[in-house]
Amino acid sequence: MGEKLQKVSSKGLWISTLAVLVLMSVQAWSGNWITFFLILPGGPGDLSAQFTQAMAGFAVYHAIMGFIIGLGSIVVLIFAFISKSSIYVRIFAILGLILTASAAIGGILFQQSGYQDRWPLGQMADSFVGAYAAYFLQLFFMNKTPNLPWIKNIKQAS
Repeated sequence: MGEKLQKVSSKGLWISTLAVLVLMSVQAWSGNWITFFLILPGGPGDLSAQFTQAMAGFAVYHAIMGFIIGLGSIVVLIFAFISKSSIYVRIFAILGLILTASAAIGGILFQQSGYQDRWPLGQMADSFVGAYAAYFLQLFFMNKTPNLPWIKNIKQAS
């Protein structure tokens, strides 16, 4: 049973990590459209009512996707620990979750400011980039275990 759980959780880790990365890619696309065309001053001046309504719909979609990505980050973290993956995979799963939470906090603060305070917008964007990088690095370490010099020294000493 333990070996089967290990195999299932390893597959679950791969699937959930890839799913979070794909969802984050779509999330970035929707966030950029909202920011460029709806929120930032000096955007296209002759926006039709239909286009503005579509951008408002994107904002709702963006928020819902944020919750889904947050849940996915928790699933990734759980699978990272259940699958007995390397310490690097676990570290990047933890970092990914923390940075995803930071992006969510930035988004909530930006929305609560009436889309006026640019600091939370920056927090949301920067945390997103960090989380995206963390999950990509996690994929790298899921595929390969590095031979780092300090690990070799520890193994030789024991």
